[in-house]
Amino acid sequence: MWSASIQHDLARPGGLRRRLSIPNPVNFFRLSKAFEQHQAALSIEWNKSPISFTKPNLNLASGRGIAPDARDRASPRVAARVGARYVLHTDIAQFYPSIYTHSIPWVLHTKAVAKSSIGNMALVGNLLDKEFQACQQGQTKGIAIGPDTSLGIAELLLSPLDQRIMAECNVVGGCRFIDDIELTFRTLSDADSALTKLEALLSDLELQPNALKTRIEELPVSLDSNVSTSLRGNLPPDTNAAQSQWIDYFNRAFAVAKEDRTAGVLRYAVAALSGVQPTTWCWSTVQQLLWQCITIDPGCIRHVVDVIAINRLRGGLVPDVDLAAKAIDSVIRTSAVSGHASEVVWSIWTAMYIGFQIKLDAQNAITAMDDALVATAAMFAGTATHVFSQPIDSRLWRSWLQQDCFYQEYWLFAYEAYRRGWFPNEVAASQIAQDPCAAFLNNSGVTFIVDNAVAAYVPQRAQAGGGGGGGGY
Repeated sequence: MWSASIQHDLARPGGLRRRLSIPNPVNFFRLSKAFEQHQAALSIEWNKSPISFTKPNLNLASGRGIAPDARDRASPRVAARVGARYVLHTDIAQFYPSIYTHSIPWVLHTKAVAKSSIGNMALVGNLLDKEFQACQQGQTKGIAIGPDTSLGIAELLLSPLDQRIMAECNVVGGCRFIDDIELTFRTLSDADSALTKLEALLSDLELQPNALKTRIEELPVSLDSNVSTSLRGNLPPDTNAAQSQWIDYFNRAFAVAKEDRTAGVLRYAVAALSGVQPTTWCWSTVQQLLWQCITIDPGCIRHVVDVIAINRLRGGLVPDVDLAAKAIDSVIRTSAVSGHASEVVWSIWTAMYIGFQIKLDAQNAITAMDDALVATAAMFAGTATHVFSQPIDSRLWRSWLQQDCFYQEYWLFAYEAYRRGWFPNEVAASQIAQDPCAAFLNNSGVTFIVDNAVAAYVPQRAQAGGGGGGGGY
């Protein structure tokens, strides 16, 4: 059985977008089960790399099935550059969307064996290949960006490649973070030879380096982002910062952001404030500066809300509801018409958490959006809170509720509509209640919405004690 994944448009710095995929739970369960059953074979491949710092790690405390170790990137780079004079940096062009699912059995069993054993599900690679295809309506080109299984496949493909590069080239040191690769060398000719070898190995997997990010440089080269280096020294003191210090900090952040719009400067600048507590006297100005950031980079919304939440929880500082509503209204009006879904979902969350109503014009823009997560968030907000002044309705969203809707691109919205009683006539006509998988999930109490999210929400940095300023993002 094949199903479609939800496609969700995610904001990236500099006006760029990333298309995330959320697989159907039925097919994703089958895929995850295959990973679990063949964990030993996969782990052997994952552990081949001597330079990967994103090896899948079973950590029950992480909140994910498999996740990479949390490491900074500067320290591995420091170690890799000792004794070297040149550094090769590259990443893979459109990595996850370019992965060919048939390359999974190629790596696990060799191309010759895989091609002579097509359809043999006793081979782990063929089984994983089949289940990945089933998650994306049979497509063999590309895998979802986001799920833990995709990290597992990234390491499956690249760890043996790392092993060969380190064994066959004159490499001094190296480090890899998913598809971001850095290798160091004593001579320029060694670096050139390694790049040629790397290109050939990637070509065997039908992948290629990103030409815009591939370069060989003579050391010294910066170890860390210029963004963090530039802003870290200007961070306001943890307590009792003067208003002028807050203005100076954001003035610097705005200037750096203007110089490099693709670096996520404002996201870093806002997230770094999680351990800085404004005084009551400065709080109004701080909020104005924070909300200004989301107009420049709407991807800052979640970080801005977290900073406001932390100061409400720790210092009892009350958010300016009118100011928040004005800023969010502007984001929704701009983002909804462009189909920028992640900004709208975070805007709905902000209205729910801070407690203000979204204006009718913005509401109408939301109900015209072709995105399952926007629709689900809006319907939940409209029934669980008083975010909207009028009941939510959308002819477009009703049209998604057809036969087999649980296996189409809007499966999450269809399932929650069935579970929560939204659009009952259309849900009944879709016959989703007669689908054994959807009925099983519903009878088991499964939902993809955290019902008490607003009341229970505590930002992660507040849970961890927050520490001092300078946190990343």
